[in-house]
Amino acid sequence: MTTIIDVAKKAGVSFKTVSRVLNGEEGVRPATKEKVLKAAKALNYSVNLSARSLRSKRQNVVALLVNNPSRNYSDDIQLGAMIGCQNAGYNLIVENPFDEESLARLAGQSGLLGVILTPPQSDDVVLIGKLQSAGVNFVRVGTELEIENSLRIGIDDRLAAFDITTHLIENGHERIAFIGGPSTLSISQRRKQGYFDALDAAKIPIERKWIESGDFTYASGRVHAETLLNSSRRPTAIFAANDEMAAGCLAAAYKLNLRVPDQLSVVGFDDSPIARIVYPALTTVHQSTREMAQRAVEILGQIHKTVPKKISPVLLRYQVIYRESTKAI
Repeated sequence: MTTIIDVAKKAGVSFKTVSRVLNGEEGVRPATKEKVLKAAKALNYSVNLSARSLRSKRQNVVALLVNNPSRNYSDDIQLGAMIGCQNAGYNLIVENPFDEESLARLAGQSGLLGVILTPPQSDDVVLIGKLQSAGVNFVRVGTELEIENSLRIGIDDRLAAFDITTHLIENGHERIAFIGGPSTLSISQRRKQGYFDALDAAKIPIERKWIESGDFTYASGRVHAETLLNSSRRPTAIFAANDEMAAGCLAAAYKLNLRVPDQLSVVGFDDSPIARIVYPALTTVHQSTREMAQRAVEILGQIHKTVPKKISPVLLRYQVIYRESTKAI
């Protein structure tokens, strides 16, 4: 089955550009639009478009709210939602940023099946309350915040953080620093708690001076890592709560002439593309944000047909991926 990704590759553009052209959005150069349409025709993708139009009289529009500082995370979420919508014959609209006007537009959207909320909106209790009041179905992605009558999908961030911190401990590290994400996000708190759990299980004292709060960006990882590594008693390992901040840690170590992993071990979280392209490649926690978005689309289709009697979180598998950024002390 031809996918939107196949069309993007043939046209030599991004999947976002293909989506904009096929959805009739403005702002695409005529030459680019022509390339996309030719590629779609060559791959017989128009058949899928026709199938969508036949379903236009039913609820077949999924809205994705995405406003995450991590570009890799946002791209993966959008790709997963696109694939999920294509498989189900739905249309996808992406809202970024999101405000009161956006909410009003969504509530009045013809054929709206539901909304996918991603961090930080998936923790926004005010927004969630407004969606519930408007009778709009939604699924929250990448959150562990419990909200009544609210469907969510993700992994056990606390346990995953415990596992990757334990990996550092098993390699002989006791001076382990932590760079977390925004304290307002539930996943940030859960990952920090998993770090605490692992230190506690190993009877390693928690050093508050080795705990920093970033914002999930490369720049914040670099700044906080420099602070940690310039201290009089520097850590031998750093656990950054996402891969972009971990990549920033590698840059800080390079600036200070510290060899990774010989003098410093670094681990991340998410297994985003940056984890594989930096040097040394990052040991990290693999979670499929793309699968989360695809599953969220499926769940919206299911709850449109049948309202679940019991709302339980959907927990996906995760895996610690061991690469070159860690070694035994």
